[in-house]
Amino acid sequence: MATASRLAGQHADQITLFAKPCHHATHDHQAQDCSKMSGIPDTEFIEGAFIQEGVSPAEGVIITACTVGDDYDDPRNRVGIRRQDMWLEFGLSSEAILSVDAADDGSAYVLGENGSVVRFDWKSPTTQDELRATRKVYPNAAVAHLGPLRRIRILGDDVICAGSVGQAYCLLGDRFETLPKLSIAGCDVTIEDIAGSSRDDFIAVTSDGYAAHFDGTRWSALDLPTDEGLASICRVDDGRYAIAGAMGTVLVGDTDRWSVIPPLDTERSYWGIAAHGEEIHVSHLAGVDKVVGQALVALHIEGADDLQFAVLRGGPDGVWSFADRTIGLIRNDQWQTIMN
Repeated sequence: MATASRLAGQHADQITLFAKPCHHATHDHQAQDCSKMSGIPDTEFIEGAFIQEGVSPAEGVIITACTVGDDYDDPRNRVGIRRQDMWLEFGLSSEAILSVDAADDGSAYVLGENGSVVRFDWKSPTTQDELRATRKVYPNAAVAHLGPLRRIRILGDDVICAGSVGQAYCLLGDRFETLPKLSIAGCDVTIEDIAGSSRDDFIAVTSDGYAAHFDGTRWSALDLPTDEGLASICRVDDGRYAIAGAMGTVLVGDTDRWSVIPPLDTERSYWGIAAHGEEIHVSHLAGVDKVVGQALVALHIEGADDLQFAVLRGGPDGVWSFADRTIGLIRNDQWQTIMN
């Protein structure tokens, strides 16, 4: 098996996260031929790709993690940085990439379901080659024996990833610190999302309908006014958290007290939640709703039937939406389609 140092030293278009044969798409070879160029357009970047998650660490900058094709035995991925309508990108293979996060200092991380984390610099590179040269891979051998991970987040100065059977890890330099496993009443749970300020203060939500706070040493289950499956959590600028999930579930509060926002439709499952300032938006498959006081209001989105909605992320210039081949920006209650 290839070592982390050998993987980190690869400057070809495609990093193979695990040493096994892989077949690069035509797009990858084209991108490698053009690696000294300053970027590629939207149509070329999104060709054959499905956006899993995205983030905007600075105004005018978008970073996305995408799967490519549908070969689940040999997953391929595309990670891109968009500035001024052009993309810099690199490829990953042999492990599905599910999550991405980035900080305004230029650091960014993508998470593979089997625990591999790839760090790269989004701020300095101006060409494809420069971007690819910043990549470094951190494998996490423990994950393969336990089950897939789901989410990576930069919490203050800490990089935390988490997923199935309550796994949670903190990336410390070039190694992973295993955090205590989250279980509820002795049962395994699947962590879907995390939010907080550091490894010593964050909340995890689970698909099993639970949430728990981690204080750096131990987990404490939260008393939530719901038992529906939960999908997403975010912090709000006023110090509160917002949680979204199945059956129209939206909760706003802190570790001790939560308010239930009455659902617009109990058949509506929310997959994403994000805040810009104190404004909170939640996404379902057909659109986006906004929390207004103690109510939900549907956001009018022109042409919504031709768009996709899933992941929401707060950014410096609004709330961003990432799903399939759609990227949109919500600002001042107005939707702007960036790419579709």
